[in-house]
Amino acid sequence: MATLNAVLDAIERHIGFPRSRGYSVARRLQEAELLPLGGPGYAPELEQRDVCLLLAVLMSAPKLHEAPDHARAYAAMTPGGAVLSDDAPTSIPRSALEYLEVQSEVAVGGSPEAIQDVRGHRFEFEHFWRGFSVHTPEGAVTRFVLPGALASHQQAPHRIAGVVKGEAFVNLVKDLF
Repeated sequence: MATLNAVLDAIERHIGFPRSRGYSVARRLQEAELLPLGGPGYAPELEQRDVCLLLAVLMSAPKLHEAPDHARAYAAMTPGGAVLSDDAPTSIPRSALEYLEVQSEVAVGGSPEAIQDVRGHRFEFEHFWRGFSVHTPEGAVTRFVLPGALASHQQAPHRIAGVVKGEAFVNLVKDLF
């Protein structure tokens, strides 16, 4: 586990996202009970899933009051907007957040080849609609959107995305865990 302050410092160092904004967003997520709270003399400790959630919300650049909604959306977005049933294969990620968490686990404890593969990825977090896309080194793209939405259609007049290179993502996770 990593303290919230260590996470915010690492995100600023590896991703370049300002710590001050990160703290404000983290506070909103804590108030919505989406990130753990600390206590008197006890700093909040974040697990890998929490770090992935905070990173996704920061990079999707919501208005501050929209941060909890963005966090909940990342926990609900599925590959291609598929509506997954309970008997869907376990090889299909259940959400964008789950996908990021698995990639963070690979970055920490995967084989050297698997880590190198994640380093070649590019993660794009959409600003104006609920969307997340993963670009692999082979050129494949996986898009996560809310269930029932069309992943192949732009859902806003223009597209702006926060981009995190796989190299920075791996360095961030390895630095913290």
